[in-house]
Amino acid sequence: MWIDSDNQGRPSSGPLFSIGGVMVQNNTAAAFQSLSERLIKEHWDFYPTAGSRIGRHEYDGRLPDLSPSQNARRVKEIESGLSQLRALNVQELDKDSQMSYRMMELFLRRESFIFNDLRPLENNPMRHSGYLNVSGYIRRDYAPLEDRLRSAIAAMRQAPDFLDVLDRALTGRLSSHVVDMSVESYAGMARFYRVDLADAAQGVSDPDIVREFDQARETAAAALDRFAESLKSRGGQGEEGFAIGPELYSGMLATGEGLDTPLSQIAAIGQANLDDNLRRIREVAQELSPGRPVPELVEEIGRNHPQAEHLISETQDMLEDIRQSLIDFDIVSVPSEDRCQVIETPTYMRYAFAAMDSAGALETKATESFYYVTPVEDDWNDRQRNEWLSNFNYDTLKIISIHEVYPGHFVHHLQNRYGRDLPLVNRIATSYAFTEGWAHYTEQMMMETEYAQGQPRLLLTQLLEALVRNCRYMCSLWMHTEGMTLDDATRFFMENAYMAELPARREALRGTFDPGYLNYTLGKLMILKLREDYRKEQGGGYSLKRFHDQLLSHGGPALPLLRPALLENPGGSPL
Repeated sequence: MWIDSDNQGRPSSGPLFSIGGVMVQNNTAAAFQSLSERLIKEHWDFYPTAGSRIGRHEYDGRLPDLSPSQNARRVKEIESGLSQLRALNVQELDKDSQMSYRMMELFLRRESFIFNDLRPLENNPMRHSGYLNVSGYIRRDYAPLEDRLRSAIAAMRQAPDFLDVLDRALTGRLSSHVVDMSVESYAGMARFYRVDLADAAQGVSDPDIVREFDQARETAAAALDRFAESLKSRGGQGEEGFAIGPELYSGMLATGEGLDTPLSQIAAIGQANLDDNLRRIREVAQELSPGRPVPELVEEIGRNHPQAEHLISETQDMLEDIRQSLIDFDIVSVPSEDRCQVIETPTYMRYAFAAMDSAGALETKATESFYYVTPVEDDWNDRQRNEWLSNFNYDTLKIISIHEVYPGHFVHHLQNRYGRDLPLVNRIATSYAFTEGWAHYTEQMMMETEYAQGQPRLLLTQLLEALVRNCRYMCSLWMHTEGMTLDDATRFFMENAYMAELPARREALRGTFDPGYLNYTLGKLMILKLREDYRKEQGGGYSLKRFHDQLLSHGGPALPLLRPALLENPGGSPL
């Protein structure tokens, strides 16, 4: 395919480039490719952990410098990058490259918004604990263990200075809820260093490396202890100081998801979906067991769960059956024989029930991916243990595994790794609503296929999971823009998602530091709207598998950007 850069029918004199898998000869295409690669490198230079985790191991062993001078430099760098990007004539790019351009622009706008408006360094320490995660050096065998331990040592040695920068940047008074969750997270990281990594150097023959690793673990853990103690003194703003307000909330959606829909409309759409799912779950319950209330059925389903000691092994066994169903029922392409490993969630991440940790999109030597499942805690009483395990009953575990692994996050990862040759920006500039929206969408989608036939309890469970995400959506909006309290949000989860108090409060607490967790339902609703518009355009040629493969073939862009790529007539609202 040849691109005419001056619209006068004359071939451009630029060199040949591959953009989106298409060979083009276009000075603008060449300039965009070069610029986007430089902008991404600048991002990695500032956030070396991001480069390391995606598979660029020249960034191993480095933590970001979040000091005021470096932050100011990065803000100017982002502004310069946006100016250079906007100087290009996007109309001279082909359709796929225009999407990549829009992804790059949003990526920079979002980072600028976080620096200049959300300002999490001052008010949300939860956003920074992940930088201290050195588990990738231990778990992924991309280099000799000795070399990977040296990288972990280097990173942990930087932890005290990194935490001192965070401590100085934080305001004196934070929301007590954000403080509580942050203390738990950073204390969990200290425990991870001391306990989880205690045996990581086994098999290393060099005693100096082992000694340095153990010293670095304890030094970093002690710094985390000090930081957690310092955080405890900052909870003086009271319980409700976490809200970001409607202006920042709208900015979060505009820069993160390319969505400019008014908040009132977003709330109305979310409420309608919540009401519909509440109605559907009552109908399914009556069909399943007439006359019995939903909470009674939920309690009965919840009692059928693995024992705590078998949770991991039984989850692993479940995955193969789901994977085979994707192939048997022609649901989506699974472009690799790669499998993920099921392991316990690291202690610093245990605010979540389960999570997928896929290998970096650019990793070439070690492609292991991990499916984290959160166990019961040793210090919980019997009631707490039973409440937690009830949320891992066999039907719920199946729905969670659909979300996290097949065909959710892990298949998305496989499509990115083994599908068509994606531009670098498409692998980097991913959207929260696409990533989590796709995974959440697959839960509902699988109930519409032969896979779920004859399994009414599974359908009821899927609706329960949808209700949890509905509550996240509504509580995020209300907590951050309308003054909803944590107690009110906890009750809302209990009353509308049939949750016990402990997991309901954990869900509500997550909303205090992660207002973006509305994106699970928001993304799902945008995908459903796109699918319906695509089906209407395709008519008799519509294929669910073709839609899924096309959807996943672009990486993880903000969903409004996908409409021109999949639709002949992309106009109208993405919701």
